[in-house]
Amino acid sequence: MITPNQTTLVIFTCEGKEHLLPKCYESFIQNCDYTFSQTILAVDGVIDENVIRSIKPDLIVQNFKRKGYVFNIINALNCIKTDFFFWLEDDYYFNQPVNLNRIVDVLTKHKNWSTIFLTKIEPLKEEQMLKHYFDEFYLPEYGLSVSPSLCRTQYIVDAIKQMIDFPKSDKTTTYGFETFISDYLIQNNFPFALMDSGPIPHAIHLGALESTNRKFHMINSLEDNDSENQKSYISGFGSDKKITYKNKVNILLKLWYATLLLSVKLFKDREAYDFAFRIYTAKLKKFKS
Repeated sequence: MITPNQTTLVIFTCEGKEHLLPKCYESFIQNCDYTFSQTILAVDGVIDENVIRSIKPDLIVQNFKRKGYVFNIINALNCIKTDFFFWLEDDYYFNQPVNLNRIVDVLTKHKNWSTIFLTKIEPLKEEQMLKHYFDEFYLPEYGLSVSPSLCRTQYIVDAIKQMIDFPKSDKTTTYGFETFISDYLIQNNFPFALMDSGPIPHAIHLGALESTNRKFHMINSLEDNDSENQKSYISGFGSDKKITYKNKVNILLKLWYATLLLSVKLFKDREAYDFAFRIYTAKLKKFKS
C-alpha cells in the first residue's frame, strides 16, 4: 500500500563504486534538510560494511552476486511504501541547496507529473529548453535523467513492469532502462521536468572512472546474463559512434599529456593522488568495468 505525502530516500550503489558513496551522501544531507520517512540502500554486489554504517539506512536490499542496475532498481521499488521517492546514485557531489520541500509540493500539485530531476552537468542553456513549464521548471532537449530526482512511485513501478514484459532481442541490446522509462512516461502523458539551479548545477558527477558496465543499464540485462548478447561490450558513448584511427591517435596524445600533468600534480594534491590510484586500480582490473 502506498502512503501518500511521504517520501523515501533510495540510494543505489554497487560493488566497486561504494567508496564514492560517503562523500555523495554527506554532501546531499548537508544541502537537503528534508525529513524522509525512510532510507533504503540498494546494493548490487558485495560492498565495504563501513560504507553501510556511514549511511545508517533503515533498510538494505542487496544482490550479493552482481545482477545489474536494473535488478537493483526492481528490488528497491518492491520495498517503497510512499507516494514519492528520491532517486540518488552513489557518484554525485552536491554543491547547491536542494529545496526538496518545494519539489514535493510541485509534484503533489501536478498529479500527472512523474519526475522532477536536478541539474548535474552544467547550467541549462536557452537552446536546450524545449518547454518552459513555469518558474525554474523546464523540459530539456536531452530528456529524462533519473538521478538525482524525485519520482512518483506508482508511475515508475508501472514503467518497470512494462520493461519486464517488453520483448528482448538483439535489437534491444543497447536499449537502456532510462530511455525505456522516458519513452513510457512520454507515451502515457506523464510529464517530467528539470529544476534549473541557475549558473551552478545542483550536483557534479564523481564517478567517471568507476562507471558501471553499460550492459547492466540495458533492459536486456533482465534476460540471461550468461548469453553472448550480454557478454558483448556496450560503450557509454553509444553504439552508433565509429572510432576511427585518427580518433585513437588523438586520444593517445591527450592521454600522454594528461598522464604527465597528473604525475606532477599527485605530489602536491591528495585528490590527484587518489585519481592516479583509481587509474592504477582500473589497470589491475584489466580496464574492465
